[in-house]
Amino acid sequence: TGHLIYKCGGIDKRTIEKFEKEAAEL
Repeated sequence: TGHLIYKCGGIDKRTIEKFEKEAAEL
């Protein structure tokens, strides 16, 4: 999921890793 958002919005890689961590906790 992270890399897909990265492709769409060009978000920083650190933000992606943080997002994936939060998603994994859910």
